[in-house]
Amino acid sequence: MSDDTDTRISPTLHPGIAGEIADYDDETRPLLGQTETAVSEAFKALQSIHNAKEGAKLNPTLNDFEQLVAVDDHAIKVMKRVEGIWDRAIDTLNNNVFAMEKDLYAPVEQRATATMASEIRRHFASLEQGPRMNALRKAIEAGDAVTATAVLGAPSYLSGFEPDLHAEYLIDWHNAQRPLEAKKIRAMKAAADMLNNRFKLLTSAVEKAVGVHEEYHEDRQGRRTLARTWTAGEIRNRVKASNERFAVPV
Repeated sequence: MSDDTDTRISPTLHPGIAGEIADYDDETRPLLGQTETAVSEAFKALQSIHNAKEGAKLNPTLNDFEQLVAVDDHAIKVMKRVEGIWDRAIDTLNNNVFAMEKDLYAPVEQRATATMASEIRRHFASLEQGPRMNALRKAIEAGDAVTATAVLGAPSYLSGFEPDLHAEYLIDWHNAQRPLEAKKIRAMKAAADMLNNRFKLLTSAVEKAVGVHEEYHEDRQGRRTLARTWTAGEIRNRVKASNERFAVPV
């Protein structure tokens, strides 16, 4: 069976899903190494659980209940390691994003003289909201540092902008000036989101791989019906309750 293709496992958990990130390329890949490792290790763990389940069925000394508990024990062991790798990958991405955003989105310094910057802000404040936003957008797109930094390098109210909108334009200015850093941040955020979102799928895939024990009964007509299902945890509790009956009185 190929290392990168396994029909027992959902394609959404196969190695290579990091390539789904829009900004994934040669420039951002070095920052996503742990993401790729986390997904790869999770895939291998799922393969291992499926293999263990198939192997347990071949063991003549294990009944159905024992097989399920053995597979679940194995799943707990391998997934403990995967969860550590997964969590560290997310923490690294978040920490790197925080550090890069702190550097990239630092306050800007005015490029114009104090008098000219004041005149630029006064002009923006005199405009209606729509034209004001369009004027700043055009300045950012044109790389007009004199205009953009005059507006963005001072308190928002001096140019007639709301604080939140002013902050958004400041980010847009930085992104336009340093597109590579902006792309790296987008890629790392997307990778962290992907890992967070896929973890629920991973957990479900592990539960499905381990499975349950199904107990069937036959009715009076000889029809086989499902009476109940047993999880590994329920079996362990049943065994524990049974063992307690054998406790030697002190």
